[in-house]
Amino acid sequence: MSEHQKRILFLCASRSIRALMAASLLTTRAREPWDIWHTPAGIPQEEQELACQVLDEMGISLLPTSQETEPSFGLMWDEGIILCSGLSDT
Repeated sequence: MSEHQKRILFLCASRSIRALMAASLLTTRAREPWDIWHTPAGIPQEEQELACQVLDEMGISLLPTSQETEPSFGLMWDEGIILCSGLSDT
């Protein structure tokens, strides 16, 4: 990360593939000035493969898992984007 980059975290409230897809899209479309991170997705392998296929059709690769992290104390972000479907488990 260069000293001019801002750290951004994409977080999906329901642990879907949304955070990874959003981070991958931003990486491809507007890499600078961002150091882009995402939270892990707890999804079946076949869903991740489908997301890869969709992004591949657009010429976009999934962000590598080296850019994956859990939010925790001590980590700082300049921006955070929470992605949510609006549905709740009640």
